Amino acid sequence: MEPSAPPPASPFNPAPAARPAGGGCPKPLILGCLGLLVLAGLGLVGFFFYAGTHVGQLLQLSLRQSETAVFSTMPKDVPPEEQQRLRQAFEAARQRAGHPTNPQEIAEASQQLQLKTLGIIRKGQAATRKDIQDLTTALEEFAKTGQGPDGR
Repeated sequence: MEPSAPPPASPFNPAPAARPAGGGCPKPLILGCLGLLVLAGLGLVGFFFYAGTHVGQLLQLSLRQSETAVFSTMPKDVPPEEQQRLRQAFEAARQRAGHPTNPQEIAEASQQLQLKTLGIIRKGQAATRKDIQDLTTALEEFAKTGQGPDGR
């Protein structure tokens, strides 16, 4: 008896699909992924280099944004004179950050200042007049000495 021929392919009885010869990812895909990984690594190194050489400018930008956020959640009981003093303290701190004598010291000292500012921003409308006075004093100290509120 002769072997019968397989029935013709139809939508209800499709022909078996041919198996691929090799397994795994194709080489162009692997090379493309590795290329993207290398570019991302170079971008990260470039970012850290830029941040390290432009500490003052980045701190000025951070202080400007912090000032906007603090004034948007300013407690109602803070008189205009204290608000003006706070604006002047922010401006003086930005000036100090723009002309660092030692960029690393400025960056380290500004951490405590930024944490204090962030704490007030997080409090939002619950911030008190005392919080604003403490922030003003810390900014003024930073502007005079280039050091944070705790002397670092």
